[in-house]
Amino acid sequence: MKLVAELSRTSDFSVLVQRLGSPQMVAAAASGLNEHASETRRQTITRVSAFTGVPAGRVSKVTKVKKARPGGVMIAEVVTADKAIGLEEYGNPHWVRDLNPVADGKFGGSVSSMAGAEATAWNRRRVHRGTFFAKGVVWKREPSGRLRKIFSTVLANEVAKPGWRNVLGAEAFVQMDLERRVVRHVLRVVAP
Repeated sequence: MKLVAELSRTSDFSVLVQRLGSPQMVAAAASGLNEHASETRRQTITRVSAFTGVPAGRVSKVTKVKKARPGGVMIAEVVTADKAIGLEEYGNPHWVRDLNPVADGKFGGSVSSMAGAEATAWNRRRVHRGTFFAKGVVWKREPSGRLRKIFSTVLANEVAKPGWRNVLGAEAFVQMDLERRVVRHVLRVVAP
């Protein structure tokens, strides 16, 4: 078996080679990368909001895309910049302290209070043991006597920590989507 290749219509081939190294090709690759980053941002907002219980509007407001610029090394980033969200902000905390031993009408009744503030975090309503709700904030007293504010989530961690739900979802999406998007943009330049 012998394989023979003949090059015909060399003008078309030279045009293709010229386009492969052109600035338009690099710009097309950057456009595909930026499109992928925008879709990753949208999916990140949905995933993080569904998992943490923080409203999608809050996540969307602090999640931005740093677009890739055409060049030798192109990087597009999804960046979330926000402060830690206190448990009281979306958790609707509740705490009852009952120090009245005569509350049930008999002297000598038990003095009872909740084991901790009850609040929603991560879409689960539970009692956070050892905490209390005062002045609109959920606190925990440290052994040293200092008060420490309790937080429900840090959105930047949700977007960036390896092995966490959003990062695993974004990595799976890269495997499925990135190459296809970039190739689609590049093909528009190669074969107009």
